[in-house]
Amino acid sequence: MRIGLALSGGGFRAAMFHAGVLLRLSDQGLMESISGLSTVSGGSLGISLILSKSDMRWPESKDFRGSVFPELRNIFTSVDLLTLGLGLRGALRYRSKLVTDRAAVLADSLARNWGVTSTLDQLPDNPIWWINTTSLETGKNWRFSKREMGDWQFGRHYNPRLKLADAAAASAAVPYAIGALEFRLPSGGWFTTDPATGRPLERTEPTSSTVRLWDGGAYENLGLEAFYKPRQALRDCDFLICSDASGPLHPPQTFQGKIAALLHGDLATPRLFDVTSDQIRALRSRMFMGDVTEGRVRGALLRMGNSVREVHVKAGLGVGDRASYDSYLSDQDVTSALAFPTGLKAVSSEIFDLIVRHGYELADAVLTTYSPNEFQQSLRWAA
Repeated sequence: MRIGLALSGGGFRAAMFHAGVLLRLSDQGLMESISGLSTVSGGSLGISLILSKSDMRWPESKDFRGSVFPELRNIFTSVDLLTLGLGLRGALRYRSKLVTDRAAVLADSLARNWGVTSTLDQLPDNPIWWINTTSLETGKNWRFSKREMGDWQFGRHYNPRLKLADAAAASAAVPYAIGALEFRLPSGGWFTTDPATGRPLERTEPTSSTVRLWDGGAYENLGLEAFYKPRQALRDCDFLICSDASGPLHPPQTFQGKIAALLHGDLATPRLFDVTSDQIRALRSRMFMGDVTEGRVRGALLRMGNSVREVHVKAGLGVGDRASYDSYLSDQDVTSALAFPTGLKAVSSEIFDLIVRHGYELADAVLTTYSPNEFQQSLRWAA
């Protein structure tokens, strides 16, 4: 069984939640079955860190649990990637870029503080990894991978030599809170492509020598499109797991509240963007789950904020007595995990463990409840 993973955006919250999902898969020895990854924002940051700490190889299951995951925990609990309050050293290093070009600061921080120093051509062949961004010029889903970059309207280039840190930073460049990252593009080697299949059609000249790329979540925060189109077969996988760690739609903030959130390291965005993103996510997830329910595709949606008890209730299972859920996170703990703000600031070890455990337990509950033939029953969280 080839497993595809679509990993949503959501800053460090998303990256930690996805780490819990990967830990669950590794405990069943399934890291080796992952054939493709499609990531947005926090998902892109997390996979760039995993590969960078694995010598640019996709880790085997035992290695992820034994060596890679402890490194992730250490970095997420000790290293800020981007805040406006970076202190004197940050102010001296980046100066006005902290205001005018924060996406470039994020890319530099990925390389300097996380060790993401490789280029796209150094990515492993397997699993194939699609890094999702949004083109300001075309409004389309611009993707990076080892052997391809572009979108169907602008054109595609089949020999990208760009820095992984730049691609991941663009994927996480939340509109207004961070802003777009500008790329200088190669002048030759571009092709028009079929919008339906992505296949190259004929040589073309790019309409611009540069492109500005925003957070992939501005187009679609789930990263589904690389694998899935409604009422069609899955691409490059047999079973698609969509890990959705998008934040809830909170009440609108005042201007002063948004400034305070940015200084604290939270990625506050305009209300219109939040509402639009929430609606697009709801539509995409409903289409995906509709096709799963009707048997057109095989897959699962892991939506952050659902407790194990809630998964079982929705599935119509007998939930037993209250004590039978004492070994899982409580419903209140799960709500607290979901409420953690979207940001790129180091977290406490308690927050890291909470969010990772939530990802692990939710993955286990959903996969074993709805796809018991593919996934073993009842693995337990182990710190």
